[in-house]
Amino acid sequence: MLMKSIVFKELPIHDACWAITTGADGNVYVGVCGELTGGLSVFIVRYDPAKDEYDYLLEASPALGEPTDSGRSPHSKIHYCLLPATDGTLYCATHFSGPGLDDPIWRPWHVWDDPQRMAEGFHIFHFDPKTEALEDFGVMSPNEGCRAMAFAEKRGLLYGVTWPRNHFFVYDINKRQYRDLGRFCDVNPQVVWTDSDENGYTVDDLGYIMKYDADADKLFRLDARVPIDPSSTVEARSAYDVIPSPDGKSVYGSVWNMEINFKPVRLFKYDFAEEKVYDLGPGLGEDDLDHVGALIFGDDGMLYYTATKKAKNRIIPFKVYLFRMNPDTLEKEEIGPVDDGDWHSTYIAKATKDLHGNLYFADTNNRPERIYVYTPEKTDKDTPSKQPIVRAWG
Repeated sequence: MLMKSIVFKELPIHDACWAITTGADGNVYVGVCGELTGGLSVFIVRYDPAKDEYDYLLEASPALGEPTDSGRSPHSKIHYCLLPATDGTLYCATHFSGPGLDDPIWRPWHVWDDPQRMAEGFHIFHFDPKTEALEDFGVMSPNEGCRAMAFAEKRGLLYGVTWPRNHFFVYDINKRQYRDLGRFCDVNPQVVWTDSDENGYTVDDLGYIMKYDADADKLFRLDARVPIDPSSTVEARSAYDVIPSPDGKSVYGSVWNMEINFKPVRLFKYDFAEEKVYDLGPGLGEDDLDHVGALIFGDDGMLYYTATKKAKNRIIPFKVYLFRMNPDTLEKEEIGPVDDGDWHSTYIAKATKDLHGNLYFADTNNRPERIYVYTPEKTDKDTPSKQPIVRAWG
């Protein structure tokens, strides 16, 4: 099985696509990042499925007043922080990991107090793809990037987590007010999500779900805990990716082993009303060190996701495969490799869906970068969806 790919050939040394979403206009938006080469800025790219065309909308670092040749780590990433609003605009936060120009590597703790080489700190900004107007809300936390963010649109709030200090924050868009609610874990948190009342959620290092009660303005730990392989000898675990169920009453997610727990990654369901986690078993179940991400519900009601399997006799010894799971029976099926015939993916973090049910998977660790497109067999291409926004988080 070969997948169609959209290759961003104009950016030959950018090497990661962490953020991908579908806007209210039906277009697919991608953050094309530069992590390994110094002096690269993240680009927001728009892909129009109807025209099968893409264009480069914004180079973030210079647009936010931080030139890529400043000597500091540029705004090289939009991680899981590319969020669609119902008016067709985007709310975004930047992140860091790419070194400054001519530097071989960047680590925040090496340059934390260096005014010439430290990261400026992440910006939150509002971007209108139609007019290409950018409204910069400014630096939120000096030295830090934003790992993941969610949008509570009715409340006018953004919920997010910082890196490397791993603090939870709330940003009030109308008041232009940033509030740090403190550190809640030690290892990079990967996901923030919301419920129908627009409360915020994330997961700590021991797998407990953290809830931000927006009415009470309080962050606290629930008893609910994401699952872990029964044979694991460590307690460390977190969540990597989360997607809302079609009925909005729950979310489905994948567990992150935090590169500590070398056991098959498991899927889970969290029910909002019950505040209960259901263990859905391993996403792959065959290899240690497997990565499970890019969860997305198809129009057929199936949960699609990707998993990394070991591939022997390859220069890069891992390859990503596409799976699907029936949420009613929990039956899992391998569809095939994420491969466009030119190159195969070794890591995929996130996915989205367009108005006609095509699924998009954002690749990481290739040059030039690309997104892969898969169309489930039962997709009705002639009846476009009336709900283009897949999720309110990154």
